[in-house]
Amino acid sequence: MSQISHDFERSWDAEGVRIIDCKTCGFIHMDPIPTKEEIVEFYRSKYFKEVKPFRYEAVNDAFIENKLSQISKNGSYRFIYNKVCQLLPNERTPPLRMLDIGCGNDLLSRFFLDRQWEANVLEPNRDAAGYLRKFGVTVYENFADELEKLGLQKLFFVNIQFVLEHIVDPTDLLRQVHKAMAPGGVIRICVPNDFSVGQLAYQEYYREKYRWVVRPDHINYFSFSSLSGLLRKTGFEEVYRTTNFPLEFLLLGGQNYYTDEEARRRVNPFVTQFQEAFAKTGRWEQLTRLYESLAQLEMGRSVFMFAVKR
Repeated sequence: MSQISHDFERSWDAEGVRIIDCKTCGFIHMDPIPTKEEIVEFYRSKYFKEVKPFRYEAVNDAFIENKLSQISKNGSYRFIYNKVCQLLPNERTPPLRMLDIGCGNDLLSRFFLDRQWEANVLEPNRDAAGYLRKFGVTVYENFADELEKLGLQKLFFVNIQFVLEHIVDPTDLLRQVHKAMAPGGVIRICVPNDFSVGQLAYQEYYREKYRWVVRPDHINYFSFSSLSGLLRKTGFEEVYRTTNFPLEFLLLGGQNYYTDEEARRRVNPFVTQFQEAFAKTGRWEQLTRLYESLAQLEMGRSVFMFAVKR
């Protein structure tokens, strides 16, 4: 992607970093695009120490046992699993094989493994890869764009959660994924919903910076429309979308969690209590429908999208 000419009409300057609404690629990204060599060391050794620190030294038998108990009760994992099973064709030949690309410390793969799936993970960070192996999943310590050389085939489910924004060439990755998937296979992609209507309204109204631009690791910025278009371009068909709590609503209401430490501390408790109020009163279905409706309006902090291989 860095070797092609990028045509654009709209661009933003985020403290010296140019971000373009690229007509060539069909989504927003940095310009120039960093080379793979520039980001390899960052992810191999620094990401889980500096950006998302995790105490790997604390992972012992008791930790693993407790984590396994949590996995079995994880409502988000169960929703994903049920949605995948619902979307897959009825005629499917075992083994049921899944791949989670760049999952970090997330253990969705173990949830599938516990249901007799063949669970594989692609994770370049050496510490995260070692952590995942302790849970019995097969780990390939490679970068996402190295998928093709691994020879994985007939994948019935591929999960790419908060990865596409980090990589040099999302289009090439999705083409590799398409080639490796079984006919009718399901792909799930999660990305931040950036340069959204809500974010831009906040930026313009308060004359703020583009604070959702994350350097050096966020190269690409997606919306619901641009992600759906990229999936079509690479041989997939979107079949379901949803989102999570629209944090841009807090920003628009004056709760600037980017700059106000007290506002930042209130965000997680606020969202948790908001969602628990639905769950504990038996109204989770209504909350689900609310998030699905927001996704149709391209609002919400994140894009959660399922598609099938055409």
